[in-house]
Formats: sequence, structure tokens, C-alpha cells
Amino acid sequence: MTIENLRVKVAPHSKESEMMVLGCMLTSVNSLNVAADALDESDFYFNEHKIIFQVLKNAYRADKPADIHIVAEELKRQGKLGVVGGVAYVTTLAQYAGTSAYIEEYVSLVSNKAILRRMIHAAQVVEKAALEEPEDVHSALDDAQAYFFTISQTASSAAGLHIRELILGSKASAEKPFLKELQEKQEFFAINGAAAAGITGVATHFVDLDKMINGMNNSNLMILAARPAMGKTALALNIAENICFKSKIPVGIFSLEMSAKQLLHRLICSQANVESEKVKTGALTGLEFQRIVEAVGEMQQHTMIIDDQPGLKITDLRARARRMKENFNIGFLVIDYLQLISGSGQNRGAENRQVEISEISRLLKNLARELDIPIICLSQLSRKVEDRAGHRPMMSDLRESGCLTGDTLIQDADSGRLYPIKELAERENQIPFRVNALDKNLKISHHKMVKVFYSGRKKVFELKTHTGRVIKASSNHPFLKLEGWTALEDLKVGDKLGIPRKIVIREPQAIVEDSELVLLGNILAEDYLLPIQPHYYTSTDEENTSKGLCVVQKGDCAHPSLEIKQSDESDLYWDEILSIRELGEEDVYDATVEGVHNFVANDIIVHNSIEQDSDIVMFLLRREYYDPLDKPGMAELIVAKNRHGAIGSVHLTYRKEVVQFGSYTATKAVAQFRSPNNEDDPFKDFS
Repeated sequence: MTIENLRVKVAPHSKESEMMVLGCMLTSVNSLNVAADALDESDFYFNEHKIIFQVLKNAYRADKPADIHIVAEELKRQGKLGVVGGVAYVTTLAQYAGTSAYIEEYVSLVSNKAILRRMIHAAQVVEKAALEEPEDVHSALDDAQAYFFTISQTASSAAGLHIRELILGSKASAEKPFLKELQEKQEFFAINGAAAAGITGVATHFVDLDKMINGMNNSNLMILAARPAMGKTALALNIAENICFKSKIPVGIFSLEMSAKQLLHRLICSQANVESEKVKTGALTGLEFQRIVEAVGEMQQHTMIIDDQPGLKITDLRARARRMKENFNIGFLVIDYLQLISGSGQNRGAENRQVEISEISRLLKNLARELDIPIICLSQLSRKVEDRAGHRPMMSDLRESGCLTGDTLIQDADSGRLYPIKELAERENQIPFRVNALDKNLKISHHKMVKVFYSGRKKVFELKTHTGRVIKASSNHPFLKLEGWTALEDLKVGDKLGIPRKIVIREPQAIVEDSELVLLGNILAEDYLLPIQPHYYTSTDEENTSKGLCVVQKGDCAHPSLEIKQSDESDLYWDEILSIRELGEEDVYDATVEGVHNFVANDIIVHNSIEQDSDIVMFLLRREYYDPLDKPGMAELIVAKNRHGAIGSVHLTYRKEVVQFGSYTATKAVAQFRSPNNEDDPFKDFS
């Protein structure tokens, strides 16, 4: 074996380049600004260089000078001057520096070495994960792609951003201090007035919608839902057209239902303003053909990427979206539609489609944040809309979504205290706390409930079980059956629901004595015991009691017929539904539980909804679909949820022949200039 083969390989680095950068920063204000903006402490390989760079960057942030003497004094104050080699080494750096005109090249050399080191680290992490032969290969592949995508986006490895960095502008998206940016806005507003102030998000060019939601903002996940034939795909495509062709922002589209050729047909009809049927048959006039030629020529000047691969898994979609961002720098993404996406596959077994939808919506929100772009995902509404007078959609119509009434009790897993969900939702500060929930191994354990929120007024139903448990929920709120998560509207008397067999509470607030428990047992029916809130039981587990834990075992008090597929290790008992009855409308609420997306409420296991992951939820309604004489040529876009702004409705025009929506406000303004006696005016009934 040769000496060369025995050489120990070290991570890529360039000490000379690092010294050159630091030397330039010490001798030039311009170099200080350039390097402090472009590099981070973690980009340096040598520890002494990291320390010196941090001092220089702090000086830059504080808008203070940074020469040899000042830096040496600051290092001395921090007790690190000796660590970096003393004043002599700082002086050497300043003398080592070349011309500051090449600072960008020196910075690039340091940055590139840092990227290589991160690649090596990511590869080691990926290799370790692969060698462990994970059960879900696609999920592991998704994680691997995420590692390298993060590196390719040159994201900082720092654990978050200090608010000072954002205020001073060193890490702000606008790359300027907050107060300076605000001053520029103020001056612009003073000169141009409110009408020219514009919006902060990506403009949809639907005037009223942009005013209401302030454009489509980066990192936002938006749900656009409707019944079939309402035109949700057409509306999403119109928004994509406007963003791509008017705002000149690259757009990506995942079409899991329609082919790329079908979408292109719609795009051309909309852009050329030519009827769809004429394009299909070729029955075009010379003028219409010319408009199509012009539209096609213009469309080719912009970037719109269409991926029409059907049956995508969420992990595959995320990987393809990253490539779209990497290769084409897309600034907006459309996904058509949610129910056609498959889960990652890691929820097989007891989990079902309900869990998959929650996983998909959560990962789409994460994708919006990762790519830092707005994402609009289309979704179907339940058939309940068809049976309602007026057919107006509401939040409970979202498939895989549901809510609970305000008196529903949720238990703090640490203290055992019960809180009404309404009280939790009305907290000014949504401080996370731990609740009891079911994990993928069918074990009841503690998981973080990160948010509780109001979901509007909905028709609710009261469900009672054989053991006396009672809960009130919307028709589509999911409960756990043997077959998987099932909406309340699909449950029937006699079905078996999952209830906790065992709950662990760390600091129980109230304990019922054994004598009282015996008395209660004598009072209750012979065949089964009505439910006692879990934290009222006395623990019989001496080991856990000594640790301050209260362990509840319900096996001894459950009806024998409820023991379905049970074992001593199971945390579930299956309770029979005794009755389901319809109540009136009530205020309803839901919650977000990290990881498992379910929780124990009123001593029954329930699932949370898909809407908690979305920033905006919109519904589309065209009344003329149900009655051709009911506001023909008009549509209503209902903003039912807006995490960061207003909710309400906006009106749109709709031209069926070109499958195109338009701004009602702008159209109405044009119509005002037409003769009021014009009987052929198509806008005369748009009120």
C-alpha cells in the first residue's frame, strides 16, 4: 500500500481563501458589507476564522467600524483573543489580504467549500438512513432530496433567525432594514396615493380577490374547493395564467386529472378569447385564427411547467416540485386536486385515507414553506352541498374535515385537567400543551396540541355509545372504526368506535378513593359501567403511582361484548354506538395535533380536519349550474378562512364558451359606459 493511499482525507476547505476574506473585511468597508451579507459563521472551516468573522459581522450589523485594533479589543473583551492567535494573527490577516476588488471571488471560494462540506454531511446522513433499510423507502428518498434541496437553496444552517437580523435587514427577504423599507413605502404612498399602493403578495389580477386576501403570499397553502362542474380547475388555471403571463412569474401545475394537452387547449382558448368548441373543430374565422397565433406566440415567451403524471404520491409530488423550483424558479404552484394524491405509504395497516389526507395537507403546507411560494390546491366538497337550500358551501363540506361543539372536553395529559374546546380556542396566546392521542402503533400516548381554533357554525349531531359516552360533532367529523377513520355521517347504530383503554396522567388533580369507586360500581348498571372521567380513577399500578403517575385500566369495567380484537397490550376498546340524533346549528371548533392528527375528546378518539394546515380556504359557487336563470354568467368566490386577513365573498364573471373567469368589478366598470338602453348588453343582469 502506497503512502498516497494512506493519506487521510479531510473535508474540503481553503485556509488561504478564508484568510483573504477576513483580511479584506478588516481593511475595506465595502468588503465588510459584501462578505457579511453573503457568508455565515458556519461557512468557515477553521474555528479561529469563525470567531473573527462573527466579530466582524456584529460590527457590520451595528454599523460600526471594524479595523485591526477594534476587532482585537472586542476579542480581548470576549476572552477569545488568545484562542484566535492574538493580535499578531489578526494583523497577519490584514496584511494577507489582496485587493478588495476581488472580494466576491474570495467569498465564492469560501462558500463553495462550505457547500461541499454540507453535501458530504448530507450524504453521510442519507447513507446511514439507507443502510438501516427503512420500511418506507419513498419517505426516506423524500428526506434525502430535502437535504440536498436545502443545500442547493443555500439556506443558512442557523437554527432560526434572530429578530435583530430581520429588523436590520441582514436576513430579511427585502435585503434592507425594516425601517428603511417602511420609509420607502410611506414615501411611495404619499406620492401615489392608496390606489397605487398595490398588494404585498402575488397578484391574481382578480381585483376584488386581491383586495381581500392581499394577493397570494409566499409560504401560504390555499385550498380552493367546489362541487364538480363549478369550474374550480378553470379558475385555478385563470389565476395561473394571470400570474405567469401578466406578472411574468414562472408557474408550475400538477394536473392529476387532466392531461397537459387538455390544459393547453384551455389556456389557448382563454388567452386568444376564442370559443373552445371552435378550436376543437377548427371552425375558425381568419380573425380568430390570427388571435390564436398571437396568443401562442406570446405564451411561448413565459415559463409555465405542466406535470400531468397521474396517481402521484405526495413524496413524488414534493420531489418534482423541488425540481421545478430548482430548474425554473417557479413562484406559484397549482395542484389539481387533493383527493387524487396518494399518501406516502407509511400509514398502512390500521390507518386509512383519513390519515393520508391529513399527511398530504401537512406536507403540502411544509412544501409551501420550503419553496417559499404560494401553493393553491384544489379539493372536492361533499355531496351535502347538493341537499342544502341555495347550495352555498361551508367549511364542514370539505371532505375529510369536521368539527366539535364548544362544550367538548379535552384533557391536559400532564395535569389531567379538562378544558372545553371553546375555552382553548379563545385563548389569546395559543400555547401548545400535551394531550392524549393514538399513535401509529395504536398506543395512547402524549402528543402536542399546537392550536385550537373556531370553525364557524355548522349543523351538529349527538352521538352516544353503549358505555354512556356522548359527543356532539359535525356530520363529517371522523371517528375511529375497526375499518379506519370514518365520518360521522357514515356511522350507524351498532358500529364500534375506538375508545382509550388506558390513559396516563402525570399529575392527576383529583382521585376517587377505592371506597367511593365501589359505591359507584354498585350504583351503575349490572352489565357495564357508565364512563367515569379517566383521571378520577385510582391507579392500581404501584410502580407508576410511586412515580406520580395515574394509570387508568378500563378493561375491568367495559362490557364483554366490546372486547373486539383485544389483547393485554392494546390501548383500545371498541364501544358500540347506541344512538345518533340530529341537533341544530352550533358554533364548532377543531384542533391541530402534531404528528398523529387525532386526540381524545369526551373520552372518544377523534380525528382533526384538513383545514388546519391551510392558510386560506375558498369555495366556488355558480348558481346557474343549478338554475340557468339564477345569476347567469356570474360566480361567487367565498373566502371562508383567511389566517392572515379578511373573509367574505367576491363576485366573478364566467364565460362558459371560453371556460374563463374574470373580475366582476372591472367588468361592471366597463358596463357603466354602455348605453342603458342596449338590450344586447350581456352585463345588464349582473347585479
